[in-house]
Amino acid sequence: MAVTTTTGAPPRPAEPRDPRDGYGYDVERTDPRAPEQMGPGGAGRARRRRPWVRWALFGLSFLCLAASAVALYFFVILPLGFGTSLVAFTAALVPVAIVLVAVWWIDRYTPQPRLSLVYAFAWGAIGSVLLTLWFGGYFTAWISPSETDALIDSFLGTVIQAPVIEEAMKCAGLIGLLIWGRRYIAGPIDGVVYAALIAGGFAFTENILYFGRSFHEAQAAGEVAVFWQTFFLRGLLSPFAHVSFTALCGLGLGIAAERRSLMLYFGLGVGGLSLGMVLHALWNGSSFFLPVDPAAPLAGFLRYYVTVQVPIFVLLVAIVLFLRLREKRILRRQLSEYGRAGWFSPAEVELLVSMRRRRRAERWAARHGAVARMGMRDLIRSAVALGMERHSVLFGKPTSKTRRRERELLEAITADRRLIGSLTAPVVRS
Repeated sequence: MAVTTTTGAPPRPAEPRDPRDGYGYDVERTDPRAPEQMGPGGAGRARRRRPWVRWALFGLSFLCLAASAVALYFFVILPLGFGTSLVAFTAALVPVAIVLVAVWWIDRYTPQPRLSLVYAFAWGAIGSVLLTLWFGGYFTAWISPSETDALIDSFLGTVIQAPVIEEAMKCAGLIGLLIWGRRYIAGPIDGVVYAALIAGGFAFTENILYFGRSFHEAQAAGEVAVFWQTFFLRGLLSPFAHVSFTALCGLGLGIAAERRSLMLYFGLGVGGLSLGMVLHALWNGSSFFLPVDPAAPLAGFLRYYVTVQVPIFVLLVAIVLFLRLREKRILRRQLSEYGRAGWFSPAEVELLVSMRRRRRAERWAARHGAVARMGMRDLIRSAVALGMERHSVLFGKPTSKTRRRERELLEAITADRRLIGSLTAPVVRS
């Protein structure tokens, strides 16, 4: 199989194939130049790559997060007491587990690197929380009038300071991922996945604090109902509250990354962040605006929750489901273009766009050993990355970096094919 099919000069549109030759696709050609739009790869001098710089930045970031975790533990968690912290930590595992399962389901079609996923959760749980605690007090003092009372201070801190500072600090983690490399956030789903992990980590630490305080109050009052009410509201009714707010910024940055537009980075990023702040303020402000019935304290909130928050959440879920289906169509279209260039057969394209067939292929490879299974998994991930990268390149101008990235992925696919073939084909033909 010739490697030069994707690096030569753009050819003329190929003549339609005879459907009887057994090599047809169910996707019409939308780009007559197919993968050859990537252009020649030998033009220009390639910039010397320094992968150690990226790893050094990652290592430094994780060291900073580790130092922040120590500071957060000693100055925030430890004052709650060991027993209270343990109870709060255990209770906080419930909502974060729900979020992580949802993120895993969203991410499994085009999986992201595990290291960057860990970074996103760590930033949310440690970095963004510490920065919020640091800047929150200064921001509240800045927006507070000279003469205030307890109610005004509470309103400004809950409805103004919390949405602005918390959402800004969470989205700073997304900006960090974009600075490290566009391959981490290359589309809308990527942005939603990382935003959800950051928000889930933030909510995890915040829930520990809320559950700890509620447990202290329950112990002081001798009423365990106080703690369970807090757990019900934060752990069961609203595990996706922070995820919904931050996902809007992730969605905007993901769309901009896919379109490779600097203007969209600013416009959609700021727009998504602002909308997330508004929804966050609407959520926090419900405790000030809703009437409270002494006979049924939660009745007003539950009505608000069902009529306002549930429709917003359902709309966001519908958007994510639409993006998942869109990813599948994009992957089928782009891999079919590579198939017409000779890189994949129609059966392989069907395998790569189907989660069920991917699992079946990995199980088949696993029968020939762990190395074969690793090769199959790497081949699938490289092919998925190849299709999504090409879709993004079509919106911008191909560069030496994108052409080099395409060749790297095609070479990885070729190497994985040879590895799998050497491990699964019989040495002596019968």
